Amino acid sequence: MSHLSRRNFLKGSAVIAAAAAAGFHGLFGLRRSLAQMQDDDLQTVLDLAATAETLAATHYYMALTVGVIKFSDFEQKYLRAALESEQVHLDYLMANGGKALTNEFYFPNGVFENKATLATITEVAENAFIGAYLAATRIFAAASQPLLAMVAAQVAGVEAQHLAFMRSVGNQEPPNNVALLEPLFYNVSDAVPTLTPFLEGKAEGFDDIATAYPGREKIMEVVGKSALKPVLPATDPDAFKGAM
Repeated sequence: MSHLSRRNFLKGSAVIAAAAAAGFHGLFGLRRSLAQMQDDDLQTVLDLAATAETLAATHYYMALTVGVIKFSDFEQKYLRAALESEQVHLDYLMANGGKALTNEFYFPNGVFENKATLATITEVAENAFIGAYLAATRIFAAASQPLLAMVAAQVAGVEAQHLAFMRSVGNQEPPNNVALLEPLFYNVSDAVPTLTPFLEGKAEGFDDIATAYPGREKIMEVVGKSALKPVLPATDPDAFKGAM
């Protein structure tokens, strides 16, 4: 399983230029996993997803609160909605037995200081999240848990919204550059090598000081009034009432 490059991960505009020249997936080591191994058990899926959502919530919280990047009003509204959606995902996972494996994360130096770097790193993370949720969809379906499979697909669709918007923030054209979401991973655990630098902080170009998940209360203070359309997860008994 290939993983995020451990050398010269992010060093300003040079990395952005390299990404354009080498291709996004080539630079950051995102490769489709074809590992035909035993499926992750359901608890592993829930725990890894909770870890990813905790990372995502921390990431968007930092983008909004560090205060270095000057976002437009529209971009701020998007980021607050993205932050809230990641917290909603985390709330769901925790309510269903998921537990984040860590509440502290490491980020590349300067990631919250300019839009291009933020957009590039967010693209790395969101691609990994999407691939992991597609793998979770497969695992839940194989385990005869169709409603959980639908929830995983619901979340993957939202992560794809985040991916497209952050590509637009980074002036990547077109922002919506795929007809199908990429099935990068066969198992959810296959995403771990891609996200390891965010979890361990040992990669070159990453800050060696961990950033803690701020907690739900602080996150919702930043979110303010919700702008999200209320949508029930497929596992909710009332989810399909409008369709019947």
